[in-house]
Amino acid sequence: MSTFDELKKKADDLVDKARTTVGDLADQGGDRVADAVDKVTDTVDEKTGGSASAVTAKVDEAVAGALDIAQNATSTVSQKASEATNAARNVVKRTSDDT
Repeated sequence: MSTFDELKKKADDLVDKARTTVGDLADQGGDRVADAVDKVTDTVDEKTGGSASAVTAKVDEAVAGALDIAQNATSTVSQKASEATNAARNVVKRTSDDT
């Protein structure tokens, strides 16, 4: 295996690991945040006899919206990492072809 092939493999492995790690963190973190907020808003609803349910529903919606934005950002990061990997592959391939 040539040095360029080794570099390409290492770059691919790093990008895959980064993509997986970022996705996992977003998924796990988002679930934890949503669960915590649900518990808090349920407790508030219980303690207030439901009189604050309109407010707690808005909080739940706002958190869900923020988590959606975060997950979309994660997808964007993943897409940009793929684009960078492809660009690096092309450079390595051109360099390898030139030698």
